[in-house]
Amino acid sequence: MIDRTRTRRPAGVRGVLVTAAVAVLAVAPALPAGATVPAAATSRADALTSNDEAVDRAVDDGLDEYVRVHRTPGLALVTLVGGEVRVRVHGVTGDGAPVDENTPMRIGSMTKAFTALAVLQQVDAGRLALDDAVAEVLPELRLADERYRDITVEHLLTHRSGLAATDLEYSADPARSAAETVARLSGEELASDPGTVTLYSNAGYDVLARLVERTAGVAFDEYLAEQVLTPLGMDATLVTSRCDVSPAGLARGFSLLGPVRVAVPELPQACTGSGGIVSTAHDMAAWLRFQVGDGTTPDGERLLRPESFRAFHDVPTDPAGYGFGWHGTASDGETAPLVGHGGTLATFASGIEFSPVTGTGAVVLANAAGDPMALTHDAIVAADGGTPRGTTNPFDPFNAVVVGIAALVLVAGAVVVGRARRWAARRSLTSRGRITLRLLPLALFLLLGLALPWLGATLMGLTDPAAAYRVVLWLYPAVVLLGAAIALAAGAGLLARLARLRAARRGTAPHSTARPDDTGVRPAPAPRR
Repeated sequence: MIDRTRTRRPAGVRGVLVTAAVAVLAVAPALPAGATVPAAATSRADALTSNDEAVDRAVDDGLDEYVRVHRTPGLALVTLVGGEVRVRVHGVTGDGAPVDENTPMRIGSMTKAFTALAVLQQVDAGRLALDDAVAEVLPELRLADERYRDITVEHLLTHRSGLAATDLEYSADPARSAAETVARLSGEELASDPGTVTLYSNAGYDVLARLVERTAGVAFDEYLAEQVLTPLGMDATLVTSRCDVSPAGLARGFSLLGPVRVAVPELPQACTGSGGIVSTAHDMAAWLRFQVGDGTTPDGERLLRPESFRAFHDVPTDPAGYGFGWHGTASDGETAPLVGHGGTLATFASGIEFSPVTGTGAVVLANAAGDPMALTHDAIVAADGGTPRGTTNPFDPFNAVVVGIAALVLVAGAVVVGRARRWAARRSLTSRGRITLRLLPLALFLLLGLALPWLGATLMGLTDPAAAYRVVLWLYPAVVLLGAAIALAAGAGLLARLARLRAARRGTAPHSTARPDDTGVRPAPAPRR
């Protein structure tokens, strides 16, 4: 059963508060005439009803807080409590349509669990073993680093292959298939020995998608559709090979900068097995039910053997560790340990979390950046007991500081331009060498402004300047704004000083017998006496 509750933003350009309408219906069984209800039973029923209402209020309050803090344009929250699924929705899509349970959204890195499931199915079918060397099963995989021959299937699943973030993920023309991603890895070096260090790698999961294609003999999207999505009833879910591919019905997500929101295309990335799935709240409810089940579909079809299903959810207790498409999420000590995964793209954010012990879970699909795992966590602890984390938006103070600095830089630039005439007048006779030294700081600030997005992206492991500018523009527009402000202020100041200096030197050049400091008009001769 799915209970649908819609939460809508009020009309208005800047409206960010959300109103929630939740109806709780309690239906009591009919009693024979003259029958009485024991007092203990009545108290227990009242307690259950009261608890359900408290859970609903807590989840609704958490949703309201989330959309207020993150200014999320559109969002769907799926909760699974006591076997009952409820879908709460908020806001609009990039096309302006109301979000509902059938609104398609990108799920980002939550795709990795689907890929891991497909790999484990190949293991169950005897086509693979977790300790198989990937290069032996997939001969087309060749890296510049000979250590790649030691990479196993399990290394790729757990992000311990030695592959790290690479510029290939953000190239101007990303790979259009898993096979193309594998081919482009030929020049890559490993960042560590296989099996030693956990290094999150999207490319590694794209390699796994290609591995499934090789062992199953069909394209990865076809395999997932036939062996996973259709059996689970996820008929509106599909797999794309690139994160910027827009299937029919998928509206653009949003880029946010404070209260400003703009619907923009998704950042181009190769993401067949790492982040390419587009789904809906309705379909993700079916995926959530499967996770807290026994590895079978609603029709009883087994997708994984019991031992493989247990391994699927066996995540390391180490926060830095990673399982098979999942990682353990922090427990507050009052709830059972949770399993989950987030999904972050430039214009969409998602999260899934569930307790294999209690069967409680939650999924968030949103069409803008945020912290969806905070919302899933609070929805779960509202039902299972625990301390809500609440949510904060670190981008708000970050953006405020960056925009404030940009404003000060522009003011400083205006001051430099306004004082350029006076600056030039005092230096009209100064040597070129000394003038160059005086102008050097502005030239350096100009270069800093132009290079700032690239410098920021290097912290993310990107070295290709073109890729760096694209990533920072999509993910951190405030940094681009600051870089543009620095470059504009420094460039304007530099040009103003050069122009005023040139004019000043022209004005002081001797064009006649007049003294250099007069007006250029020859004085009248004194009268004779």
